Amino acid sequence: MKTVFIAGAMLAFCSCTQHPRTAPVTVSLSYRQTDIQQQFDTLFNHQQTAAGVYKGFIEQALAICHGDTGTVTQDVLSSMYLNRHTGRYDCVTTTVFQFPDGTIAANGLFNLTPGDTIAPDHDFPITGGSGAYHDIAGTYTRRYREGVYHVELRYYKLR
Repeated sequence: MKTVFIAGAMLAFCSCTQHPRTAPVTVSLSYRQTDIQQQFDTLFNHQQTAAGVYKGFIEQALAICHGDTGTVTQDVLSSMYLNRHTGRYDCVTTTVFQFPDGTIAANGLFNLTPGDTIAPDHDFPITGGSGAYHDIAGTYTRRYREGVYHVELRYYKLR
């Protein structure tokens, strides 16, 4: 019985750690605040808990990203709800990078302090794509340093 359990555990571990079939591809992009178009919609009928602190809001933003391969549009949609226990916004974000030959999508969560205008650095899983990026997985990393947003998309084909 012990041998069956160990064999089952090893099989489960091996199936969860399969290696990608292709080498990862890395795309590096950057943008500045002036490259961003933002739009906000408040939730809960503009109800505020304090000056400038809303119970929730939706942010939509487009950013023109620059890289070695030209320009790419980054389309972001975040739903932010004020967590009454932490006093911070719980944010659910979907980011779509629009390339000439398809799109790459990533989803993630982060927390934002009311009044902050820049989301914290993050690493979100790439959840898929379209066109040339169909059946991919990987990581979208975004870091903000000295006025510049640095983006890295690291992905590999699943098939």
